[in-house]
Amino acid sequence: MVDFFKHLALASYFGLMITLICWIILGEHSENYPTAAFLIIALVPLLFPLRGLLHGKPYTHAWTTFLMLFYFSHGIGEFYSAEGFSVYPSLEILFSFTTFVASITFIKLNARMNTPSQNK
Repeated sequence: MVDFFKHLALASYFGLMITLICWIILGEHSENYPTAAFLIIALVPLLFPLRGLLHGKPYTHAWTTFLMLFYFSHGIGEFYSAEGFSVYPSLEILFSFTTFVASITFIKLNARMNTPSQNK
């Protein structure tokens, strides 16, 4: 069960990365839109916890939950400021929330598995 939540967190994490890349590259923007700068601003923070997430380190999963709060709040702001329904903010909200919940569940289940039983 622990591996399921680890893989769910990773899948939604990479889903968030792909969503941000598609949003920045394929989304409608003005001609003065600095694509490279926005790619760096959006994706570099996601690269920091990548190694720890791939190795299943609970401490990295814990810090990733804080990072997901930023992306979740960004997605909420973009969703409410957009005219009509927009798929990119919706996907950002979905993937950041899923990563958040899966990481927290992974941490809790991993701690339970690694704690010695109190029964004698």
